[in-house]
Amino acid sequence: MQTVTNIIPSLQSIEKAAFNLNGVVKTTPFERNERYSTRFDCDVYFKREDLQSVRSYKIRGAYNKISSIPKVERE
Repeated sequence: MQTVTNIIPSLQSIEKAAFNLNGVVKTTPFERNERYSTRFDCDVYFKREDLQSVRSYKIRGAYNKISSIPKVERE
């Protein structure tokens, strides 16, 4: 059974992932979306992961997972 402690990543694992992804992915902006902001009467922002070269945030998880596998096993 999953618990909150094994669902929420630690600060150390986030920092390690950021280090691994440096130079691999772009830092993408948050952009205010006028349509949804008007519709819900509040500021709604989208994280523009579609600006990544693969057009998806999934590159982050996939690359980070692969880089966590020891080099000998990857070869």
